[in-house]
Amino acid sequence: MCAIVQTTGRMVTSVLTAIAVVAALTACSARGGLFGGTPPSSSLASALDQIPDMPDAHIMFTDWSMLGHHASKEQDAAPFAGQLLWVDDALQRDLGIRSTNADWEIDVWQPHRYPTVVLHYDGHTDLAGLAAKLTRLGYHANGSIFTGSADQRRTWTLSLRNIGIATDRQLLIGGPDATAVRSVLADSALKLGHHDSVTPLLALAAARLGRIATASLVVGSGACVSLTELIGLSATPAMLATLRKQFPGKFTRPQAELTAEADPAGTTALDALTFPDQGTAQANKAARTAAGKKVSGIDGDADVIRVTSSTVTGRVLSFTMTAGHPHAFAHHVLYNSLGVDICK
Repeated sequence: MCAIVQTTGRMVTSVLTAIAVVAALTACSARGGLFGGTPPSSSLASALDQIPDMPDAHIMFTDWSMLGHHASKEQDAAPFAGQLLWVDDALQRDLGIRSTNADWEIDVWQPHRYPTVVLHYDGHTDLAGLAAKLTRLGYHANGSIFTGSADQRRTWTLSLRNIGIATDRQLLIGGPDATAVRSVLADSALKLGHHDSVTPLLALAAARLGRIATASLVVGSGACVSLTELIGLSATPAMLATLRKQFPGKFTRPQAELTAEADPAGTTALDALTFPDQGTAQANKAARTAAGKKVSGIDGDADVIRVTSSTVTGRVLSFTMTAGHPHAFAHHVLYNSLGVDICK
């Protein structure tokens, strides 16, 4: 079976996708369930308890304490969350902290908004002292947050134009979008970690992986990739019709998707999708397992991801996946090319 190389992502779109897909086609001619209720205790579950419930969101998570508080582009580990890795040295110089010194990090992506970074530190980090440091650097109090101007001399200000500090929860929240920063700082009673579509995913991941080092969680409309997205902006009815023939079977839109790794330096990962009921999950099993073998890459490519098993547990359809190298999962999550999360 011919493989389709997919290069467009939830956050990145490229016209090269259309060329790649066309070339490949031418060459080929409800609540409850087993895992309902309160999620088990874990760093990921605790982190999601700091994020307000939202209908559509893409969450990237990394447990920095599990990775020994260090990671970089040069290392084998490929964490999903790491929005500030490229400015960590500057953060240390100007604010006396590093993002990788946090216990964990969550990067929140919402439709039509800039990303928000949430960092949780242990009690030995002086978050209260950050207010004075930010003021000296030109930030000013803007209601509950601090707002500054982008300064080319301090590159971290591009990502952290607005900063909220919750010393009682040991959180630093930052991003270009002041409204998004305030929403996390406000500590809403409704938590994303207790969302009906999320709790069964957290329970399954805890049972299968134990502790989670890094993960991607997508809730709502972004939890699957349409065939139009696979092709890109150049999609035509004829191209879509040809592509649909490559993916026969049931492809119901999932409510949420979780991709998680116990070891980001390893080559295995868990992917799981929540559906309204067990029957729908079972009906999607065969088609999505087959799709995972078509989309992620070409045989022999080090980036290729393979589905080694698929299981229905309650209303969750899950997949065990293997890759040629550790960075493959982060790459495919970014570019929407896991295959198991396709929607027709």
